[in-house]
This record gives sequence, C-alpha cells and structure tokens, in this order.
Amino acid sequence: TFTYVEQAFFKRWWRQQDERTRKITQDLVKRGQLSFTNGGWCMHDEAAPFYLDMIDQTTLGHKFLMDEFRFAPKTGWQLDPFGHSSTQAALLSAEVGFTGLFFGRIDYQDLDLRRDPENKKAEFVWRASPSLGEGAQVFSGLTGSYAGNYGPPDGFDWDDHNSNDETMQDDPELTNYNVKTRVDQFVAQALLQANRTRGTNIMFTMGSDFQWENSHEWYYNLDRIIKYVNLDGRINAMYSTPEMYVDAKAKEATIAWPLKTDDFFPYADGPHKFWTGYFTSRPALKRYIRDSSSFLQVVRQLGAFGFGA
Repeated sequence: TFTYVEQAFFKRWWRQQDERTRKITQDLVKRGQLSFTNGGWCMHDEAAPFYLDMIDQTTLGHKFLMDEFRFAPKTGWQLDPFGHSSTQAALLSAEVGFTGLFFGRIDYQDLDLRRDPENKKAEFVWRASPSLGEGAQVFSGLTGSYAGNYGPPDGFDWDDHNSNDETMQDDPELTNYNVKTRVDQFVAQALLQANRTRGTNIMFTMGSDFQWENSHEWYYNLDRIIKYVNLDGRINAMYSTPEMYVDAKAKEATIAWPLKTDDFFPYADGPHKFWTGYFTSRPALKRYIRDSSSFLQVVRQLGAFGFGA
C-alpha cells in the first residue's frame, strides 16, 4: 500500500496522465493499494489561518478525491504544522467524519511526558470542544515512532538519497547477509514504541520529507523485513494505512485512553526554541489572504441567494 496526503501535488500529477494511467490509478484506489489521508489541498497551518480558509482548502481536496475516485478520507494527517489547534481536532477532524488525527510536532516537554513508559500517552482521545464534548472528540496519536516529528524508526530509513541505513540482504551466500540482525533491530524498535502507548497495535511511518523518489528501494526492503519478521514470530508486521490502523485501535475496546482537552500551542522543540515568530510575520501577505477570503465568502453567499443565476 501507499498513502498520499496533499492533493495540490497529486492533482498536478493527475492532470498529466493519460486515460490508461488514470484507470490504473483508480483501480489501485478501489483495491486499497493506494489510499489518501487528510486529503486537503495542502496540510494547512493551524495557527495563522482563519477557520473558513482551513475548511475551504480541505473541501477543495476532498471534492477532487470524491469526483475522481469516489473516495472520502477518514483520518487527519497534520504531521508538520508547528503546533496544533482545538479547531483542527473538533471542527476539522471529528466533525468532518475523521476517526483519527495524527501529527508529529508537540512541545518537547509534553513529548517527554507522553512517551514516558510510566505514562504511555503518545496516543490519546482529544476532546477539543468544551461545548460539543464527546460528540466532537477524536482518537489522536503522534507519528515518527514518537520522536517528535515524522519518519521511520531509527535504522529503517531506506530512502535512496537521504539515508545510509543498512539494506536488507537475504541471500545467505553473500557476506553481508543480515536477516537475523535486521529482524532483531526491527523487533527492538517495535517493542520500544509499543512501550510508549497502549494496546497491541503500533504504526511505523515509513517515509519523510522529499522521499520515495525510488519506490523500488523502499518496497524491496519493506517486503523482506515484513516477511522475515513474521517468520520470526515475535511480532506481526503488515502493510497498512492510517485508516486501517485506527480501525484496529478501535477494536481494542477495553483500553482506557488518556484524555486531552486543550490545544498544543505554543510549540517548542527545545529550551528557548519557540516556533511562534510566524504568528506575526509577513503581515501584508496575511492581510491579502484574509481580504481575499472575505470576498470569496461574500460571493458564495450571493450565489446561494441566486444572484449569480
């Protein structure tokens, strides 16, 4: 399987394809081999934009997916914004039908507390709206093996250009045969991550910025590590999607999940390293966006009253 997020980039590729390639892609989506999470036009920031603009860009991406693939995303994927808002959790997750919301960046002190094996709070229920309560809560979790960002677990980044992690070698006739070593390392990473959350399922996010230029390299290694980990038997590994993962977590009905009720602002990734300057930077551009959004809302309302007919 492969999961895609931002539709601005996907649609650019889609426009350049012939009908045969489009049909193949639609079939991959139908079979679940190609999936989408979040599905907005982009992965919007959660601090500076007005909530209507967040809704509009999300709607634009979702409309494209529905028109071309009859596909509706079920999970939110906000890996890289610098802090996370209650609006995102309630209005743009629970109330748009998402069953899960995932992100990477939270304050470094909060992160340390959440991934402490004594707490096991790297995944939780986010009840972000005081007025809507349980009706607008969403299962939420950290990505990147709970390391404060996103990407694969340590030692398993098989990107062609950005990593030197050891590739899988399963030919016993060669001197660099490493199946047992790699399986032991994979199991160790899985157990480490499992000890920071609750339940029997965890998610490895295999990929990061500017990656997957060489998908063959990734799938060559992923096919082999999944095969030999499952033969080993200590854990079970499989290709999955965020939607499948949330479904698996939901079936673990006896788990008491930690509860989150406020937001994740401000974001700092170390002492005195607050990512807050963008709250006030580029004021002219922000004013231009806000004015344009206001005009769009006016035109939309006039259209609803039939003035554009």
